[in-house]
Amino acid sequence: MTFKIPFNEYIYKQQIQLTFDNSWKNYLAKNKKDFITGIIVFCLGIAILYGNGNIGILFIIMGLICIINYYVKYNQYKNAKKETQKLAQEIIEKYSLNPMTLWEFNDSFFRFKFYGGDYKINWENFKYYNVVDKTFFLGFNESGNYYTLSESEVGKENFLKIIEFVKNKIENPQSIN
Repeated sequence: MTFKIPFNEYIYKQQIQLTFDNSWKNYLAKNKKDFITGIIVFCLGIAILYGNGNIGILFIIMGLICIINYYVKYNQYKNAKKETQKLAQEIIEKYSLNPMTLWEFNDSFFRFKFYGGDYKINWENFKYYNVVDKTFFLGFNESGNYYTLSESEVGKENFLKIIEFVKNKIENPQSIN
């Protein structure tokens, strides 16, 4: 199966956002739990200190460490988001010069050709695929870079054919949906 797909800025931005959110969701969930834990420990420390327990100071310090750690990690997330948006904009500008992409699903390899190169990758190198919000992710591991293809780019029938084809090519995927 071969598809020549023109670049679509709107779809690309959706894919980037979905990929970014997917990559950071566990990090954000853990960071939120750390923040809540920090608040609880801090409040517990105040309650203990109020009851004349000097150990409350230790709880307050531990709670403050958790809260500060939350803000440091949250800033890392915000910086990564800003950098991702900057890189996405640079890629959008490059695609405007040569907007066609080629997606080839061959029996022995996957091929992706775009303004920046022509890649042929044997199927045994892929370890991950998933479908999220009508977007197909194909990659080397769950937390790495992906090739993303949306149903709206190829149509529902072809999208389902691609998913079925890849399911038969990737043995023991890390994650499927």
